Amino acid sequence: MTYKIITFNIRCCDDKDGHSIAERAPRLFEAMRPYDADLIGFQEYTPVWEPFIQEYFSEEYEIFNQYRAADNFESTPILWKKSVFSCIEKTCFWLSDTPEVESQGWDSIGCKRICMMVRLLHKESGKEICFMNTHFGFGDPCQIASAELIYRYSQRKEALPVILTGDFNMEPTYPAYAALTSHFTDANAATACDRRDTYHGYFAEGIKRHHIDYCFVNDRVKPLSTDIITRDFDGKYPSDHFGIFFTVEA
Repeated sequence: MTYKIITFNIRCCDDKDGHSIAERAPRLFEAMRPYDADLIGFQEYTPVWEPFIQEYFSEEYEIFNQYRAADNFESTPILWKKSVFSCIEKTCFWLSDTPEVESQGWDSIGCKRICMMVRLLHKESGKEICFMNTHFGFGDPCQIASAELIYRYSQRKEALPVILTGDFNMEPTYPAYAALTSHFTDANAATACDRRDTYHGYFAEGIKRHHIDYCFVNDRVKPLSTDIITRDFDGKYPSDHFGIFFTVEA
């Protein structure tokens, strides 16, 4: 089966110069709509985003969300198309030494980090997949430990195709990228090998841009294509990141 996937860091808060969440939400929907994704992984989702995601996506998609901390309402929700999948299992874990409970992990800036994971049944084919979505913290020790933890969790579903999306806060030259690609395939590297920046910061003066958003897959998944979603709206953007669209076969 071929699956269409989008990963998109949607930016957690309001920004100036026409980039509030209320202004960006319809742009997000319009930028994503032509791709007709089966699976979506958002990062930096907050309560302010909830009514907009409900308005634009809830008719077609089911959403699984868990905020990463009782005092930090930010998350990495997973959406799947209701007509395509039914959910068999859903869980989350924290990127820490105690992943089963809300906990402080290894992030050098002190944020708690979380990974969402679902097991989905493709209704037409009867095949199952595992879809994971996350947002890494900062610092090599944090990112390497997070990569190894996610791999260990993915091994619990080793008989299934595994798809992992997220904002990983790492360039392809970082040690954590090597750690992840020792277990998974970078779908972009295997297809378009498009290393343009995915974090652009609205192209503001003095902002350093980075290629930090990815889709990784295990050996039961074949990457087919990659397209960075660079659409703007008269110089305004859906987020300070570009989304990325992938197709894979599993």
